[in-house]
Amino acid sequence: MTTKDTGDTAARLERPFRLFAVEQRVLAQNVDGKVIDIGAMEAKGGQFCTRLDVDEIAVEPKKSAELALKALVPKLSFDYLDGLFTSERDAEVNGRLQDYPNVEFSLDETLPGEHG
Repeated sequence: MTTKDTGDTAARLERPFRLFAVEQRVLAQNVDGKVIDIGAMEAKGGQFCTRLDVDEIAVEPKKSAELALKALVPKLSFDYLDGLFTSERDAEVNGRLQDYPNVEFSLDETLPGEHG
């Protein structure tokens, strides 16, 4: 049996997530399909700002809801977002979630016991 050496000292697993801009809120969806409300999306003068409810994570104004969501992604870690999914209850959405502005991304999860 052979294993592929990726050069990383820790084994990592990519976990897919999606962020949505829904009616002035930022919603997150995990691979299990759970959707939670994590922050606000404010639109003023054609500019979109996001501010998360926890830890005061915010994004400077962007020209579209999608760009504001994309700017939020690098500020998120797997542990942070996963913690929100375990502590928040499911969000209710009217209509089809896919019809709202959204961005799909993956975060690396460090596997337990694999730190080198």
